Amino acid sequence: MKDYPIEIDDYLSGNMSISEQQAFEERLRTDAALAQEFKLQKEMFAMYGNESWAEGDEDILKTDQAKQLQSFFKSDEASDIKATINEVITENRTSVNSRRFWFIGIAASIAVLLTVSLFVFKDRNYEELYASYIHLDEIPSLVTRGEDAHKLLEEAQLLFEAQKYEEATQSFSEYHQKEATINPLSYIYNGIAYIELGEFDRALVQFKRLEDSNTLQAKKAKWYRALVFLKQKNRTKLKQTLQTILDNNSNYKYKEAQELLDMID
Repeated sequence: MKDYPIEIDDYLSGNMSISEQQAFEERLRTDAALAQEFKLQKEMFAMYGNESWAEGDEDILKTDQAKQLQSFFKSDEASDIKATINEVITENRTSVNSRRFWFIGIAASIAVLLTVSLFVFKDRNYEELYASYIHLDEIPSLVTRGEDAHKLLEEAQLLFEAQKYEEATQSFSEYHQKEATINPLSYIYNGIAYIELGEFDRALVQFKRLEDSNTLQAKKAKWYRALVFLKQKNRTKLKQTLQTILDNNSNYKYKEAQELLDMID
């Protein structure tokens, strides 16, 4: 059996001498089977290798999909899969009898990597999903007409509505520190403000406080926690949180949780 996978890997990795490279390139022009396998492995090498994840057309690298895929390859999930691939290479590279298995293992592992990364495309774009499920218009106002408005709370809501999220979180934090009785809706507003600022841990703290508030609003905490993971593109924790909502069909946003889970699963 021909050792195409090993030869191709040595060529792409720069492990051949100049004379060996020249001989290999000459064979590429005359051996159709080698050329076909080389094309496939070169494409996989470009995806898997530690060099730039794509080369050539710089305009392609500027697209949203390219940026999302590049971001995925830098994620912990992709790193774990790469580590597994390295283990396959290390364990099987020196065995003549397992060389074919080594190549198949690489192909299968990279196929998994590519398959996992596809969830950021098509209808599964996390930014679009977050925008379609956040529904800010559904959150009741913090200020009730006909009542003496709490100035700090009113100011915080106005800053939030103006998308001045940094200032809004400061006002909400001041309100939470000063008042003995807290309007639980303020945790929702403050948590979303932190989401928009990319401060996901702080957002989760707000929704934990909402959950612990023992109010009617507390039942919404799981859904907003799910939105944190959606915005964060943390697929694993998002699925786990959605599953907790689906444990009981009376839970807040049960239907939406099922829809969202179907789209990312």
